[in-house]
Amino acid sequence: MKRNENYVVKELMGSYVLVPLGEAAIDFNGVITLNETAKFMWEAAKGDFTEQDLQAALIKQYGIDAETAKSAVDSFVTTMKEEGCIE
Repeated sequence: MKRNENYVVKELMGSYVLVPLGEAAIDFNGVITLNETAKFMWEAAKGDFTEQDLQAALIKQYGIDAETAKSAVDSFVTTMKEEGCIE
């Protein structure tokens, strides 16, 4: 997988949002709010990555168990794919 580079993270009044740019802004009118974990996963998703890469990054960063990391990554990837933010 790889993230769609037509989306960028911006901080607005203490919250993080994923904002579409260019053609992505034509297809998606709005923003996606990210919590700290989702922001971390977005930033960890550089280049080609797998769900296992994100799980390992979460486990290392937050010291969580593999099942919790897998659940968080599954949710993140599903949402990001639905919105066209990752391919």
